Amino acid sequence: MNNIPVDSIVFSVTYENYIKYILKDNPEKKMGEWNMSGHMTNLIKFAYTYLKDSDQMIVKKYYIDSFEKQGDGKYCFYFSKSEEIFFEYPHSRVQARHYRNSIDLEKCDKLSENEIKNRLEKSKNIRSEVSTSKTKTSAILEPAKEELAKIRNEKFKDQPLPTAEQARELIKRVEKGEDADAVVTEFYLEKNK
Repeated sequence: MNNIPVDSIVFSVTYENYIKYILKDNPEKKMGEWNMSGHMTNLIKFAYTYLKDSDQMIVKKYYIDSFEKQGDGKYCFYFSKSEEIFFEYPHSRVQARHYRNSIDLEKCDKLSENEIKNRLEKSKNIRSEVSTSKTKTSAILEPAKEELAKIRNEKFKDQPLPTAEQARELIKRVEKGEDADAVVTEFYLEKNK
């Protein structure tokens, strides 16, 4: 993160969920359900929706009012407003969520109407089964330990390595399906607070 404050969550959705839940705001202005630390809820002010299988396209921005802890320990957020925003996400593929800085994201070039249409169409035409098998294949090719090390070396190379016990816990979280980028970011932000 190198002194760039995290203030945004980037979460991924399939095309089907984009149509059902993202395209039109729900009347409650409530969104999501994530495992995250309470510390992270104090930092996050914006949310960006990443559309899976769209060649890295962000489709919406939310202005977060508050987070609420659900009965299962996961968090959702309430937002004051949202806006359609279409740009290419400049980082790695989002499996579940990433944490980023809104100023950096807002600097990304906006996509043309034609490019937006093409990417929406591409995401729409990818079958869920193909997407699922692709995720499983990448998990086999890039084990959790290697993926975590790669992200740590890219984003937190100046920070001390986690202890063996901490590393095992981080690996376990990724193996259970949490996004590696989010796990590493949460670990170092929690450690440095």
